[in-house]
Parts: sequence; structure tokens; C-alpha cells
Amino acid sequence: MQIMAMATTKRVQVDGVPLGLLATKNENEYPVPLTGVKVHVKIVDVLAEVEVVQTYKNLEMQPIEAIYKFPVDEGSAVYYFSASFENREILGIVKEIEEAKKNYEEALESKQSAFLLEEKLPDVFKAKIGNIPPNSAVDITIKYAFELPVAENGLIRFSLPTTIAPRYIPRQDTSDIAADLASIQYRLDAGYGLLFTADITMMSKIIEIRSPSHNLHTNLEGKKANINAIEEKVKMNEDLVFLIQVEDSHKPRLITEKSEDGTYAAMITLVPSIDVKTQKTELVFLIDRSGSMQGESISQAKEALLIFLQSLPLDCYFNIIGFGSTYTSLFPKSVQYTEDSLRAAKEHVKGLGANLGGTEIYAPLDFVFKLPAVEGYLRQIFVLTDGEVSNTERVLSLVRSFSSKNRVFALGLGRSASHHLVGGIARLGGGTAAFATVSEELRKKVMNQLKNALQPSFTDISIILQSDGKEVNDNTNQKIRQCPSKIPPIFDGTRFVVYILMNEECLLSTASITCSSPDGPLKFDVEVSQSLSPSGIIHRLAAKKLIQELTYENLGDGEETKKEVVALGIKYGLVSKFTAFVAVDRQSRTVLDNCWAALKTREVPLDLARGWHGRSSGGMVSFAAGNTFADCAPRAAMNSMPMMVPCSAPRTARMEKRSTGIQSEEDGGYPSSLRSFGATTEVESDMIQSQESTLVEIVGFQNFNGAFPLEDKLCALLGVDLKTVRSEAQRLDLPEECMMALLVIKYIEEHFPSEKDTWDLVVMKTKNFLESEPKMKSKDVAFLCKNIII
Repeated sequence: MQIMAMATTKRVQVDGVPLGLLATKNENEYPVPLTGVKVHVKIVDVLAEVEVVQTYKNLEMQPIEAIYKFPVDEGSAVYYFSASFENREILGIVKEIEEAKKNYEEALESKQSAFLLEEKLPDVFKAKIGNIPPNSAVDITIKYAFELPVAENGLIRFSLPTTIAPRYIPRQDTSDIAADLASIQYRLDAGYGLLFTADITMMSKIIEIRSPSHNLHTNLEGKKANINAIEEKVKMNEDLVFLIQVEDSHKPRLITEKSEDGTYAAMITLVPSIDVKTQKTELVFLIDRSGSMQGESISQAKEALLIFLQSLPLDCYFNIIGFGSTYTSLFPKSVQYTEDSLRAAKEHVKGLGANLGGTEIYAPLDFVFKLPAVEGYLRQIFVLTDGEVSNTERVLSLVRSFSSKNRVFALGLGRSASHHLVGGIARLGGGTAAFATVSEELRKKVMNQLKNALQPSFTDISIILQSDGKEVNDNTNQKIRQCPSKIPPIFDGTRFVVYILMNEECLLSTASITCSSPDGPLKFDVEVSQSLSPSGIIHRLAAKKLIQELTYENLGDGEETKKEVVALGIKYGLVSKFTAFVAVDRQSRTVLDNCWAALKTREVPLDLARGWHGRSSGGMVSFAAGNTFADCAPRAAMNSMPMMVPCSAPRTARMEKRSTGIQSEEDGGYPSSLRSFGATTEVESDMIQSQESTLVEIVGFQNFNGAFPLEDKLCALLGVDLKTVRSEAQRLDLPEECMMALLVIKYIEEHFPSEKDTWDLVVMKTKNFLESEPKMKSKDVAFLCKNIII
């Protein structure tokens, strides 16, 4: 049996003075070269610019090359890279990636200090700091920008990823990115920490700023705010998230920008408020039950799924599929939503555990996409996952190929979910993405996604630009370019963003978004609200959208696509799949010529994500090797699963492997650096459930048709007596079930007004039940809901 482990660290001291951390791997010890990270964020309205300063020190006797893989929010435009070294600043230059790598390697061979920044995935970057002389330090500065999404209740959400959670690597994934991800070293205690500050300027008054993830100090002054982390060194083991509430977060924006070369760019953003009829749907819930979901994440998934189930409309079909190294389906195919199917589903959810092995998401998605459709019902797929996989591009390609007949929504769970996988699935699947750290309000995110899924698709979406009252429609010779070229879906309460690049001077005054809906045509008008000086941020974000579309969404193939991406990257100074930043310090050769020792490469270890694989913030996690955590599950648990299908390898080979207990590392799985992490434990130890709130408990009693049963436990939650409920129902000439429904509605509306997004569909279903009851036809249901008293 192989046991998985991670790199360890200990403090370096010279004459009793602490100098840094010592990384230990394969019995070779070296000081960790990364000693600290500073992040300053500048937010202006809906745009965020992030400046990251990484400090590296060489405490060894020979020159070193430090390699650091770190996360960046998916969709960010990384536009600046420099190195401060020996009182000199060396600016990075964007070049075609192979040329940049060649320049870097040639500089190292010439004993010059060199610096390289490349994109491994849209949310994973790799920095190489080469030929740092002994007893020297270098500051690497990286800047990137992105637009801020709207979270529940119209809050603006900022998220800073700080670590890359270990990614599951399927045995068939032999790509370079898989090798890069597998080489990451992890540790439990952060030696280098994060110093975090932020300046915020909004278009309207800031009401509140709060963080569900960290202790932050906030100074509010009208439309401006300053933030700093209370801790001097923030642990880099989870996303740093804060939410901004402003007086007018839904105001549409048309922001224009003129660059120094005379070109123009525009950003159109709005958060539409739409009230349309719901559609008939088939809803399939795809739940990540891999080992990395142990603990907090699987508890989140179960809570989210119970809320989904309780809030489904009467006329729908549904199914639940759990996946890991295998996948299991509650029903052979989607079934009608009835009292019996709801009861079976709720019992199934209560027994779910993170015991199905590694995160192989491709096979279950393929299975769902190829199931026969329910005639007359549009299929909506919900993926709940921590997104820790290496073969993201293969998964996204699959989603794209089936997007015409399926809409896919994604909910990223845990403290460090993959933004590229979760965001990409939703973007290519025509749905929406949401992220929920353990401390964030999950219920509202779930309900927002369900409401979006019940909303019909809008067609014939177009954007009409106007300048001085005249329509701007000349897109010949690429004079006007829309980014992305395919207009994204429109959803109620979700930020809609489109960029425009214009090669000629064009002062836009308005933009109109038009589309067709089942209730008729819709139109959204947006006027110019802000013009920016030539900072270049709108141009860069527009170019990034184009690059993202060309590179990862396959609008083009081959050399022509690569040439266009390289041209865009070089023109706007952006890192991409085909471009990288490189910087060479020509003056460092004199110092390095005097070094007799050979260059040593040092990997910077990362903090293991807090809560990953069930690990608490202060303890150690232990788990079995290989890529099939299902192998560790007791056979009784395996036999209780209705339909078990292996995600890869023939079934016979699968069962032979299972009989040995644990698969070998050669089959793939998590990074080899996680071997010998500790003693193995039972995978099903993740069955710990968080205490459900009163609201969730009450909602859990609801029948599929919206009624509530007359039970003592439910009455106790409402603070009433069952006998009194029955006698009052008789006195008022109301059916007992209707009396209970009225009491529940009144209690929920009075006690949980701020949770309306959570209970809205639940209460709506109960009101529909009341209005459908024959004895309630002559009653004023709305009046009774507000005034019923016991």
C-alpha cells in the first residue's frame, strides 16, 4: 500500500536568527525562496485591478531558479510584469511563448538573471525567477484586471484566489499541464503570508462591505472605502472574498475609453431585472462525490441539493447523479416530480458521502448529455463541484458540443474551487456560475441558479450602438469588434457584460440590447455613464475576452488562431496560452560570473487548501493513494448505490483493482508530492453534517405539491400546538392542511425577510397549493397569509 504525503517545511536559523523556511523533499533540504506576497486591489465601480508583489530571497550559497505556480481569477487580463533587483527595475515584454522561453533559457546559460511568466490554465500561472545570486532578493510585480460579478441580493463580489487545490489527474491525462499540476508541492503551515490592502470607489454610496472568509478592517466614506487585513500575514490557504453593498448596484453602464494610439473601446454592463413565465424543465443534478469533497464541501453539496429538491416546480422531471472515479444515478432516467420521488431523493441525499474516488467529471457529463430527452421539457444540468481536475479543456469541449440541447449551471464549492472549470462549464453551457466558500450564504446562491434555470432562453440577442443619434453598424474590415463575438445569455439578476473594440474614433452615446422571449420582445437601453482616461483597462479586458474565446472556446483552429492570439497578446501586452512575459537583467552577469556553484532549481511549495479532503484548519488530512477513493469505501456502502458505472477502464479491470483495496500511483490521481501525508483513514468519515437552520428544517417538511403535514415537530418549530392548529382550522372552516400552510407562510415571511431569495419559490409553491384547494376558492389567501393568528 502506498501512502500519500506532502512536502514539509521547517524554519532556517543562522546563529539563532530565523531567516526563512526550509523545504524538504526526497531528503534534500533548501530554504523556501518565496518569503512574502503583497496584494493591493483597486476597485472602480465594476472593475478591479490587482497588483501582486512576490518577494524572493536566495539564502543559499549558489544561484537558484525559483518556480512558483499560483492562481489568478479566471478571465483576468494579466498585463504587467516586472522585476526589481539590485535597485533596478526590469520590465517584462510580451512575446510569443516559445520565443519568450528561449530568451529566458539563453539568459540563464549566459549567467544573466531572467524572469518568465506564463499561463498554464486561465486560472493557473507559472513564474520562473532564474539566476538569483546568493544572498540576493528580487521583487516580482504582476498586475491584472477583471470585472466583478454580482452575487446574491445584488451584492458585488470580489474574490482573490491564494492557492491551487490539488487537482485530480485521470490516468489517461498525459498533458504538460497535468505534469505541471502534479509537480506542485504542498505544506500545511504557510511560511510566506499575504499582506492585503484595497481601495474602493463606487458610483453610488457604499452601504456595507463584509467578508465571509477573512477578518478585514474597513473604513467607509460615502462612495469610497479602504480595506486591510487585520492579520499581518494572512494564510494563503483559501480564497479571500468580500462583498460590497451599494445603493444602486443595478444601474446599467456604458463605459468608454480612448487609448494612446487613438483607438476606442467600450464596456456594456447591466444587471437586468426580468419577470417572465417559467418553462417546463428536466433538472439533472450532478454532484461531485470525490474524495476531495470530504468534510465541508460535501456538507455544502448536500444542503444545496436539499434546497434544490424542495423548491422544484410541480410540473418537472429530475434525477440525481453522483460522480467520482465512478458515477451513480438515483433513477435509471429522469422521473416526474411527485411525493414519492421527492421522498426517495431526500433519503438518498441524506446518505451521500464523498466516497467515490477521484474527480472524473467527463464520463458522467457525457452520460447525462446522451440520455434521451423528456419530450416537451428542456434539460437543465446543475454541476456541484470543487472543480479540482486537470483535464478541464476536455470537459469544456464536451459541454460546448452538447450546449444546443442542454443548459449547464455550475456551483463551485469549498475554499478554493477551480474558477476555470466552474466558470467555463457555465459559460459554454449557456448557464450561470456561482461560488460558495464554506462561510458564504449557500441557500441564496442555490435559489438564484434554480430561478435562472426555470427562466426560458432568450433568442435573437443583438446589440445596437449609437453615436450622436446615428446607428453604428459598420463592422467591415474589423473596424468594430464585439467581445465576446457570441453574445452571452441574459439572466435575471446576473451581470451581463459585452466589450466593443473600435479601430477608429467613435464617440458612443447609447447601446441597446434587444432579444426575443416567450412573453415578447425585450429591450435594455444603456447610456454612456463614464469615460476613462487612457489607462487601457477596457481595451485589455476586451482583448482578453477575444483571446479566451479563440483559445479555449475553439472559434478557430490551428495556426491562424494562434497567430491572432499572439498578435492580440503582443498588441495589448497580455499573457495567454501562446504568449508570455519575459524579462532579462543584463547587468546581473557580473555578479553571477563570480559564482562557482551550479544553478539549482527550487519549487515554491503551496499551502494546502483549508478544508481540502476533510482537513481542518489546524490538522492533517490523510487519505489513500491513487485516483479512486471509491476503492476505500466499505463494500456495503458501494452496494447501496443504485447504478454504479466506472468512469474509465473496463468493468472487469475495475473490479480486479477494487479487490486489492487501493490503487497504485501509476494509475494517476493526485500529485505525487502528497504521498506519506499520514496514516490512511476511512473515506466515509466525511459524513459530518452541519446543523441545519430553522428555515431549512421548516422547508424540509414541505410536500412536493406545496402543502405541509400536520406534525408535532413542525408545530414546535413554528411555536404552536398541533391540537390548537386543528381546533382553529375547524373554527375558521379551513382544511387542516391549508391552516398549516398559512401558518408556515406567515412564520417564514415574518421571521426570515432577509432570506426571501431562499424561500421565495417554496412559499410560491405553497400559495399555489392554497389557491388550488376547492375550499379556498372563496377565501382571500393573500389576506390570510398575513393575518392568520393562533
